[in-house]
Amino acid sequence: MNDLQKCQLEILKAFIKVCEKHHLQYYLVGGTCIGAIRHHGFIPWDDDIDVGLPRPDYDKFIALQNAFDNPRYFIQTYQTDKHYIYNFAKVRDSQTTFIEKPFSHQQINHGVWIDVYPIDGMSYQDVPPQKLGKKVRRFWHNVYLMYLGIFYRKISKRTWYLDIPLNIVSALFFWTNVNHYRNKRIDRYAKKIPYEKALLVGNLFGNNADREAMPKIIYEEGSRATFEGVDVLVPKDYDRYLTLLFGDYMKLPPLDKQVGHHYHNGLSLEEDYISYCRKHRL
Repeated sequence: MNDLQKCQLEILKAFIKVCEKHHLQYYLVGGTCIGAIRHHGFIPWDDDIDVGLPRPDYDKFIALQNAFDNPRYFIQTYQTDKHYIYNFAKVRDSQTTFIEKPFSHQQINHGVWIDVYPIDGMSYQDVPPQKLGKKVRRFWHNVYLMYLGIFYRKISKRTWYLDIPLNIVSALFFWTNVNHYRNKRIDRYAKKIPYEKALLVGNLFGNNADREAMPKIIYEEGSRATFEGVDVLVPKDYDRYLTLLFGDYMKLPPLDKQVGHHYHNGLSLEEDYISYCRKHRL
């Protein structure tokens, strides 16, 4: 493990402790689930941790802001951090700094994080996931419109011809999410099919959301696995889950794909993000 992964692992441990204390079902999902099964820990080049909870448990979790033993951990949602734009949560370590490039100008908590996703109802019927493609595209249409409000850039002599148009777009679309109007609309859409009544469920905020639609029985009570020496939960039928999502998940990707996908404009595992941003005038 590198130092960033060690920090993320500590956040995961704190997250699991809260879930167990409050009897909340969770799973390692996406690439983190692959890591648990294939590597018994992080995929070596990975730079984040993804967890998911069924929507009813997710909604309970994000209300537990003060449940962590250490106050350095912060549950970030658009309700708790007014300039945060995602409809899924992050658990941040507020005593650290990782400033993602796309959000460099956002006045948000910039601590190192793990992603926490709701697993939502996606269909009342057991239909091929491809048939949900239209629903997913309509859903992501709203998500992309929300993202357009964050493209503010400092204008430089070298890239002014890109900076100015992007700033205009950012200003125009910023106002479409006043009082988190679009976030609330996306939430209503995500919750339209109650998890308890759905046959197919999944992470609507995943990179391939139509592939995420799976029979609920795949998740159930979960299966035990080991992640960097920590006892964790993954979907009950993790083999079917990972195969549906990634295909041959035990096969390593080509070398040029073995890279992380989060880039930063500032990183410190010793200095809190407020002090870091002040010191570096960010």
